[in-house]
Amino acid sequence: MGPALFAVTMALAGNPAGKMQTLINEYRHHEGFDGISVGPLGVALLKTIALSDSDLDEEDRAVLRAFNRIKRVSILDFEDAEADVKARFVQKAKQILSGMELILEAKDDGDKLSIYGIDKGDEIRDCILWDPDGTIICVRGSVTLDKLMAAVNND
Repeated sequence: MGPALFAVTMALAGNPAGKMQTLINEYRHHEGFDGISVGPLGVALLKTIALSDSDLDEEDRAVLRAFNRIKRVSILDFEDAEADVKARFVQKAKQILSGMELILEAKDDGDKLSIYGIDKGDEIRDCILWDPDGTIICVRGSVTLDKLMAAVNND
């Protein structure tokens, strides 16, 4: 491990979302795991493209602007992973999630989605959306609670 990679790893190590980001990067190359990470430049580009869509109404644009402070998004699908590797990943992920606050949990026909984050009063930092059956989404940055709820309730 080079000095720059070591420094980045150590900087992320104290933050649960940083730990999850490291775990996602560790497992995304295993068979049955499909993952992608989009850094600050990619997130900014995606927001710009989405906001330029002429079919968006003002409410949709407001929802997109609510996420201006999102800096990085990582998605990992592990539904098709081998059982033993998947079990190791889930165990490590649950250990990291235990250091975060459960913000919201939704159940629908046996499916379960949990949203974890760091509650900073009127804003949530570093959200992790967790479906233990096969998907994790790690969103680095912050969003205010009222804007998050507006986005969740948006039709």
